[in-house]
Amino acid sequence: MVRAGLLVLLTATATAAACSGRGPVTERAAAGAAPAADAAVITDAAEVAATDAAVVDAYDTAIVDWPIAWPPERDAAMLAYRRAHSDAAATDTAITPRMIVLHYTAGGSAKATKGYFDRLHLEEGRAQLRGGGDVNVSAHFLVDRDGTIFRLVPETRMARHAIGVNHHAIGVENVGDEQKWPLTDAQVEANARLIRYLVARHPITLLVGHHELRELDGTPWFVELDPRYRNRKGDPGARFMTAVRARVAELGLRGPLDAGTP
Repeated sequence: MVRAGLLVLLTATATAAACSGRGPVTERAAAGAAPAADAAVITDAAEVAATDAAVVDAYDTAIVDWPIAWPPERDAAMLAYRRAHSDAAATDTAITPRMIVLHYTAGGSAKATKGYFDRLHLEEGRAQLRGGGDVNVSAHFLVDRDGTIFRLVPETRMARHAIGVNHHAIGVENVGDEQKWPLTDAQVEANARLIRYLVARHPITLLVGHHELRELDGTPWFVELDPRYRNRKGDPGARFMTAVRARVAELGLRGPLDAGTP
């Protein structure tokens, strides 16, 4: 897949990565990672691969690894969830990401969200979700209100964040909501940077908000073996999704109304 638009913001990417205040997770320097080339001249597979590698190098330095607890007990429970909901014959929790789902946490603290995701099991009060299995919810990334990006779960491991698509979706949580803690411009920009990074690494073609997910029900994107197991969510909302999509328009990612096939 030729991602010509990926070069457009490489310079800004390298600058953002170099200026990250939370400490990089790799020793690779972002500065100078982008090749000196115009997007229009990328015409063959080798050039596309080199461009993608530059995007990954530039963004990876700005992602802070902050893994949630994932002992064997949790992995076994996640595998049981996968077998019950998307693939009865599954033997592991590995996924090939093909879509990104954006969320908000409905809270104001990254630390509190991380602490909640660290729990292995859902609390008793979440009866609807517990009906689908008691392994706790989780997400791959968490974006703080200042735009800091934390990686909580490897993006090729299944996390429980969105009914019907966990088997091939990366979940991105944003600290806040649209009432008490409105999502910030810094989060919009951070989500755009993260999306470019993920598209460069994985065969991702679809970007949706959690509130849009039910529009995929009945398409090949949505697999849920239990016909009674559904919900509707309001996060992160149309304002945030419109702003993020505007920042990554050059990637040509599809939305729920033109999703096509995985």
